[in-house]
Amino acid sequence: MFILFIQLLFSIIGTVLITIFGLAPIQGIDYLWIVLIFIGNMIVMLIGSLLDFVILTYVFEKAKPTMKLKHWLIAEFGWYAFVFFYRVRLHVTGLENMPKNQRFVIFSNHIEYSDPIYMKLIFRKYPISFVAKEPLFKTFFVSNLLSGIGCVSIGKNADRAAMQSILESIKIVKAGQPMGIFPEGRRTYSNVMTDFKPGAFKLATKAEADIVPICLYNMHGIYHNRGIRKHDVYVHIFPTISYESIQHLDTVTIAENVKSLLQGKLDEYLKTYPDN
Repeated sequence: MFILFIQLLFSIIGTVLITIFGLAPIQGIDYLWIVLIFIGNMIVMLIGSLLDFVILTYVFEKAKPTMKLKHWLIAEFGWYAFVFFYRVRLHVTGLENMPKNQRFVIFSNHIEYSDPIYMKLIFRKYPISFVAKEPLFKTFFVSNLLSGIGCVSIGKNADRAAMQSILESIKIVKAGQPMGIFPEGRRTYSNVMTDFKPGAFKLATKAEADIVPICLYNMHGIYHNRGIRKHDVYVHIFPTISYESIQHLDTVTIAENVKSLLQGKLDEYLKTYPDN
């Protein structure tokens, strides 16, 4: 919201200055011309903001992953892209269940690639990083963005490399930086969950961290809408599951319990807001 405010402010100032100094036909006040100048200023400000975001990402990439500026920028541009441009209405319940400390792991169903952005918007006070798919770390700019906030790359196969990624993630959580992981292991592009991978829950048990279950609903479809009409997405934050309550459980049981919790909320959403 801050970025949009700055863009609007400078676009208005620029439009007024251009009009005052005679670069626009002020005689008779050509309102269409003034509107075009304003739109032009907004486009220039948008390009400038994006360039600033890219430059700052590269400049601060090697800085501490928990650096507040990094996470603030992602949240701000996330709001700008999805709430403003894609006209997403984000409905969040369970805010009273926000974690009381930073030693936690978010476990959520996975619908779209934008899911982590919504989490950054909601958990903007926490320097959350994610366990992310390996191909993302080979993508221009995205790799720098993910590495900069401490995200960990993981392959699609349950091999030694994947286990090494989990071990690296455990160290990050133990050091005090919360993480998010999608135990389905892939996007579903729907409100139907697939099986959870029990190994993902080792991130919480081995790090002796609390579990924060998150249910996402209706994240798919916004890209077909193209911002023409509002698109409603829903996020529910469940009460934190303390490490003490799960430390004696195996990861298969924990995975089943968390999935059951999320499925109950998905069923509730489906009855109240039919899948479109």
